[in-house]
Amino acid sequence: MDIKSLTIYCSSSNLLEQKYYDLSNKIGELLGNKKISIIYGGGKVGMMGKISQSAMSSNGRVIGIIPKFLNSKEIIDSNVSETIIVNNMRERKQKLFELGDAFLILPGGSGTIEEATEIISWEYLGLHNKPIIIFNFENYWDSMIQMYDNAKKNKFGDKNLQSIFKIVKTFEEFSNLF
Repeated sequence: MDIKSLTIYCSSSNLLEQKYYDLSNKIGELLGNKKISIIYGGGKVGMMGKISQSAMSSNGRVIGIIPKFLNSKEIIDSNVSETIIVNNMRERKQKLFELGDAFLILPGGSGTIEEATEIISWEYLGLHNKPIIIFNFENYWDSMIQMYDNAKKNKFGDKNLQSIFKIVKTFEEFSNLF
């Protein structure tokens, strides 16, 4: 894949098992070393924060995009290459979409689920043709993938939605994409 910038959707929780943060650190370090710019939600916490911190430690470029109102809920990571403060979530999602050459979906909660399904839907509707990578770490996304299979099986769509995205399950599979 010829990717210069990667929009990453992932958790901002500090309550996860250590393995998620370890994965985040490895991803940030890899992308930093490969000189692939990271476009992300701008937070200093959770997987989000670990990715940005490890990328910056590897001399990577990190652009955080965060709406004003989250400044009190999420701690803005000021140790990134650039922070773009937007007015609302709609603007944030639009910037995340515009600035990335591709999308990486890591484990996350309701925000990540919403971002993942939106970006997959936009590809389905022909609004973009950027690569989408779902990192199905320890089968985290199995239920979503099964939902897409179920939708096709029951004729709620005529396209295999799994053809829209690439699924990787291990860090080695992910690193081999670059």
